[in-house]
Amino acid sequence: MALKLSSPVTDIHRIGPAKAKALSILGITHVRDFLYTFPRRYDDFSVITPIAQLVPGQKMTVRGRVKTVKSVWGFQGRRRVLRIFVEIEDATGVLQVTWYNLRFLVGQLQQGRELYVAGMVEEHTGRPPKKCAMRSPVIEFVQTEAEQTHTARITPVYPETHGVSSRFLRYQVKNLLPLLQVLPEYLPANIRQRNQLVGIQEAISAAHFPASGAELTTAQRRLRFDELFFLQMAALVRRQQRFSQTALPVPITLPLLKECIAALPFALTAAQHHALTEVMADLALNQPMNRLLQGDVGSGKSAVALIATNAVLRSGFTVLYLAPTEILARQQADSFTTILGQQQVALLLGATKQSAKDRIKQRLRSPEALCVVGTHALLQEDVKVQGCALAIIDEQHRFGVAQRHALQNLSGGRPLPHLLSMTATPIPRTLSLTVYGDLDVSILDELPPGRQPVQTEIVMPDNREPAILHILQELHAGRQAYVIAPLVEQSDRLEIKSAKETAAEMHQLFPDIAIGLLHGQMQSSEKESVTRNFAAGALQLLVSTSIVEVGINVPNATIMIIEGAERFGLSQLHQFRGRIGRGTIPSYCYLFPTTADSARSERLQILTSTTDGFVVAEKDLALRGPGEVYGLAQSGFGNLQVASLLDYPLIKLARQEAARLLKKDPTLARYPIIRKKVEQKNLQAHFE
Repeated sequence: MALKLSSPVTDIHRIGPAKAKALSILGITHVRDFLYTFPRRYDDFSVITPIAQLVPGQKMTVRGRVKTVKSVWGFQGRRRVLRIFVEIEDATGVLQVTWYNLRFLVGQLQQGRELYVAGMVEEHTGRPPKKCAMRSPVIEFVQTEAEQTHTARITPVYPETHGVSSRFLRYQVKNLLPLLQVLPEYLPANIRQRNQLVGIQEAISAAHFPASGAELTTAQRRLRFDELFFLQMAALVRRQQRFSQTALPVPITLPLLKECIAALPFALTAAQHHALTEVMADLALNQPMNRLLQGDVGSGKSAVALIATNAVLRSGFTVLYLAPTEILARQQADSFTTILGQQQVALLLGATKQSAKDRIKQRLRSPEALCVVGTHALLQEDVKVQGCALAIIDEQHRFGVAQRHALQNLSGGRPLPHLLSMTATPIPRTLSLTVYGDLDVSILDELPPGRQPVQTEIVMPDNREPAILHILQELHAGRQAYVIAPLVEQSDRLEIKSAKETAAEMHQLFPDIAIGLLHGQMQSSEKESVTRNFAAGALQLLVSTSIVEVGINVPNATIMIIEGAERFGLSQLHQFRGRIGRGTIPSYCYLFPTTADSARSERLQILTSTTDGFVVAEKDLALRGPGEVYGLAQSGFGNLQVASLLDYPLIKLARQEAARLLKKDPTLARYPIIRKKVEQKNLQAHFE
């Protein structure tokens, strides 16, 4: 049977069930997957170096003949090991090469046979004259130039797994490349010409086996463009589909908006006013809002959400507010109740008593205007809502696409509620154009008046006394403090302080201070008691794990210590720091790394150099990559092989071309392959 791109891998000669299972770990289940599994890097073995010119410490390629072969069995511990010692010579000298446990080589390494070896050059430790050596280099016997696969060329290195090596993948890909001839070109010719993009067949072939560095660059540019183009196309199609749906229009008059703003005990910033204008304009439409409100910690996102909630409630509709943690849900419910009143706010948590849950669910099924603040408990199947005009998601990156979709469909999906997502982790511009390309974005880029930047300092392990003394001074002045620890309990493997150890140490250091302990293993009632007491000032010092990353607003807290600071991500450290500096009093954050070496961490250095969350987000994205920072696997965007979500110029170009194509053909009727790829990507994003 002739192989096709759609054939299962088991149709390939000598690939049985065991090998197919190993390949599936790499996402290779069909023939086409071999061709679309691109190298993670390349070894340039294209330059052939005479043996006399080899340089220890560099990867190099040699062409020579087998001079001598010696194989010796020995032991490494209790394990038998076969060592193959080979001398390879060319006109300039002799190279010592050693391979281990490759029994099949013994019969192939015949004296005089010509071969290539490529790998790291070492200095031979034998007797003079000095020679160079290689251990376990790549080997390939000399064939025609076009047939060389593993050496004497720019050599692809693929993702590997147990039982699947790069050598195996190179062999398979090279044999399957002729099947590319049936692969249709899907990008319109004008897009390719305008952007100087090579054809897809040429790009895939050259990405695996480039003839030169220039050819590889050209091939990768086409493949990067394609990945970003389909991301952009998928986002724009989702945006287009949103405009075809209906929502409950909530026209809010200017007098009503002014009344809602006047209910707050503080003045809004210009950025908050601007964001409110955008939100109110969206709410008045009969198309569902899908707006992302992003701003640094303490920039006032909750105030914007509160005003929008008040306006929607006073217009007679229901509001749902989804928070990622119980602590944040409780705090938001409390602050909303202060302005909106006890009767208009309900809190729905997993820990809520069943009788209270039933009452809230009954109220949601009635036409009563109500704001329900909750965690994942809001997304239960038996929660049905009548007249929901606004859904708010706090810390939206903590939720998957399916969860956001479920929230919008609690009212049956027709009409859809307007959706306002919020994040205190600023979104870099590259992600705003890709991952969040279907959203409208409002930015809060200023802090309320009087706020002062938090001073941040790295404290060496042998010089912590001044920071401890500073905490004591702040506590005696009536201020409050946080101490953050990475773990709840002591670990035998990690030499870092746990929250429980740290709390015990704080009790010894500050015997007269009221100290609380907070961590995720506590009962909901315990967590609520501790957070309420700290917010009320009954506790002066709070020792906590990362559970306080979001959700606690105590303006009187002015100082923080972060134990094992190198254990946290950059954006997470910035979120911790955002728990202080929420008043008008100068605040201080001390980073306690575990060792002197970890004190030199680039993340910690960045944190001391800026308090701008947008700068922190860009740096964190560059350091860790988008998948780790933003949990993109939940959103169907974690599978880019060639493109980078940091490549702003190409992202912008791909978006322009996607928008131009959609404007010309909104249903993609003339581009069935593009339409199918976009549908698959949006389906994947919805269900992941």
